[in-house]
Amino acid sequence: MSVDTGETSPWGRTVREANEMADELRTDGWEVVVVRAGHVAPLPPDADEADRAGLVYLAPDGVAESLSAAAERGAFDRSAAFRRRVGTDLFLVTRVSDPERRLAVLLVGAVDLNRPAAADLAAAAHERGRLRSHVELIDGTHLATFGHDHPEDFLPEDP
Repeated sequence: MSVDTGETSPWGRTVREANEMADELRTDGWEVVVVRAGHVAPLPPDADEADRAGLVYLAPDGVAESLSAAAERGAFDRSAAFRRRVGTDLFLVTRVSDPERRLAVLLVGAVDLNRPAAADLAAAAHERGRLRSHVELIDGTHLATFGHDHPEDFLPEDP
């Protein structure tokens, strides 16, 4: 019987690819913060919390200080999504960057597209032409928010 180390699973490949991307950026002189989310929740807009809509990444405590410091220093006006869909699971690496400061943040997570909130968020993001990624700690402490002008790269129109 073989033991799955996670390297061949979609999540294992996603994490490995994010780490490789971080290594390449660092080799090129970039400062990189990698946020490996324990959970990613799609949060569709509602009347009370329209600014909270987006993908909410629950980050480990260990990145709080470095992510907060990077978010304060960087403009992060560029973003790219690298995704792999397996059934209803979307494995996602989101790279936000500030090329002038050579600063990047990689958000690594998985979204269950089978949840109604995912379809609602995708529809709203495509309609508005904008998607946000929020990073929080499990206790609700907000660490950073990043905006993306091309939601179709992140979420499929028909989850």
